Amino acid sequence: MTDQNILPKQLDDMPTIAVIILTLNQLEKTVRCLESFALINPRPAVKILLWDNGSKDKTSKVIQERFPQVAVNYSPDNLGVAGGRNKASAQALELFNPDFLFFIDNDMTIEPDTLSYLLAPFSEPKMAQTTGKILDMFEPDRIYGAGGCQVRFWLGDTNHIGFGEKDLGQYDQAKSCLPSGGCMLIRADIFKQFDGFDETFNPYGPEDLDLGMRIKRAGYKSWYVPEAVVYHEPHPGRTFGGGGYSQAYADNRAKQWFRFMKRHAPLYGKIGFYCLGAPYLLINIIKREISRNNLVPAMKGLWNGFRNEILSS
Repeated sequence: MTDQNILPKQLDDMPTIAVIILTLNQLEKTVRCLESFALINPRPAVKILLWDNGSKDKTSKVIQERFPQVAVNYSPDNLGVAGGRNKASAQALELFNPDFLFFIDNDMTIEPDTLSYLLAPFSEPKMAQTTGKILDMFEPDRIYGAGGCQVRFWLGDTNHIGFGEKDLGQYDQAKSCLPSGGCMLIRADIFKQFDGFDETFNPYGPEDLDLGMRIKRAGYKSWYVPEAVVYHEPHPGRTFGGGGYSQAYADNRAKQWFRFMKRHAPLYGKIGFYCLGAPYLLINIIKREISRNNLVPAMKGLWNGFRNEILSS
C-alpha cells in the first residue's frame, strides 16, 4: 500500500462533499435527516445520495418526489451496512467526483456549519477522517458520542465516548479519535485507497472501526472536532434481527466481534477478553435472556458465531 501524502484540493477551492445515507423502512426518520441538510452552510458543495437497502414502505418513491435534488438508488436486496455504503459510495464517486465522502445515519440531523467544521482539519496533509460531537436528539444537553469510539478488547465493547453523559464541556477539546460510520467525513482518495468498508462484516458489524484502524495503522490521522454537531436518536435503530437478541442476531454479533478482535486486538487484549470480558458478558447475557425467556436462542446464536469464526479457523 502506497503512502499518499497528498491533500485532495486546497480547501479554498470549495471541495465537493458527497453525503451518503442508508435507509431501510424508516421513511419519517430519513425525511427528517434530509430536511436538516436544507440549512447547510453553502460553502462546501454538497451532493446527497440516498441508498435504499430494500425498503418496503415506498421510501425511495417518496424521497424522489419530495427531494428531487437527492440522488436515490433502490436496491431490492439488503446489502448490509458495509455493502450498502460501498455501493452508494461507488455511485457517488462516479456521479459527483467528490473530494470527500460524508457518512451519516438516517436517524440523525445535522447543524448548518457542521460540514465546514469537519473540513477544517484537512489542511493537515495526513488527515484522513474527521468526526463531530453527537448529541441526543431529544435531550440535546446529553451526549450520544463525543470523540468517536473507544475499543476495549478486554471488555468486549466499542462504545461511543461519553455516551449518556451530560454535556458539560468535558469533551470540547479536539483530539485524535476513531470515528464511527454514523458521522464520518473521509477523503475520497483515502476511501478508495483502502477499498472502503470490509464487506465480510455484513450485514452489520464494526466495519467502520475496522476501516479507521486500518487507516491509522498506515500512518494517517483521524480527528474529533467538537464544534461539529449532529443529533442522534437516543436509541439506535436496528434493522437486523428486529432489535431483539434473536439467534441470528446473537450469531452475527459473536461472529463479527471475534473477527474484529482477531484482526486488530493485541495479544494482551485477547487474553484479557477471554479471561475477564467474555465471562462477564456471558453472565450478563444469560441473566438478561432468562428474564426474556430467550436463553436458548441467544446461547445457540452465540455458540454458532464463536464456532464458525474461531473454532473453524
